[in-house]
Amino acid sequence: MSKINLASEQWCDLVFEGRNKAYGAYRLRAGQGRRQLRSVILVLIAIAVVLIGLALKTTIANAFGGSDDGSQTETEFSQLQKDNKPKEEPKKPKEEPKPEEKIEQVKVKNSIAFTVPKIVDDDKIDHTKELKTQETLTKSQFAVSSQDFSQGSSSGINIDDIKTNQTASNQNVPAQHQEEEVKDNAEVQQPASFPGGDAALQSYISKNLKYPDVALEQELQGVVKVRFKINKDGSVGEVQVIKSLSRECDAAAVAAVKKLPRFIPAKSQGHPIPVWFKWPIRFQLQ
Repeated sequence: MSKINLASEQWCDLVFEGRNKAYGAYRLRAGQGRRQLRSVILVLIAIAVVLIGLALKTTIANAFGGSDDGSQTETEFSQLQKDNKPKEEPKKPKEEPKPEEKIEQVKVKNSIAFTVPKIVDDDKIDHTKELKTQETLTKSQFAVSSQDFSQGSSSGINIDDIKTNQTASNQNVPAQHQEEEVKDNAEVQQPASFPGGDAALQSYISKNLKYPDVALEQELQGVVKVRFKINKDGSVGEVQVIKSLSRECDAAAVAAVKKLPRFIPAKSQGHPIPVWFKWPIRFQLQ
């Protein structure tokens, strides 16, 4: 009797011998061992899962250097990306073309070079540079300078006073012709005008103005203001857009202006002059 396991089925059969084994207590006692074994196994499995999870977390943390190191690595990588960006080369300032230096011819006196006395051997004397006598200077009425100049005149400046942008001559010559200033058409004595007046000008531009397809699709309307140069002969020269609407409309306005015939040129003191002419060109859907 002492060797009977109280948790075994033999003990359960001994206790319920001669009794109703279909009663629930018998079944509970008979399956108690299996239930306890199953519970122990489940607990062991749960502990094993927890331990494995902790081990994996530690291994991964050691492999990647932990969360703090990961942030540092990300920061360093971002810094590396910033450092690897190509450095923009500083733009070299555009060299503006230097204005062409204008040479002015000035009236210069005839001159005789002043010779500094120098003692040399007779065979080395340069007779062309002999010291001029006072009588020679008086009769010639030449100015005394550092060099001889015989293509000048009896009046004018000394050749030694010639500046870097001047050249010697026997008469005054004005400086090179400067580009004529182009004034606004409204500022001159006799403004330029289109044959037939402003109404004819507007009608001509309207007939030759092509509405851009892009502007039609976008239902774009507005005004392009242009100014164009009317040359001395009345022809249309350079065209500029001073108020833009769109790239396509600006180009259409310039093209229409370039088709204009000759204007009646502007005049100042009876002479034709070039002027800037301003005109608004309206784009309006019908």
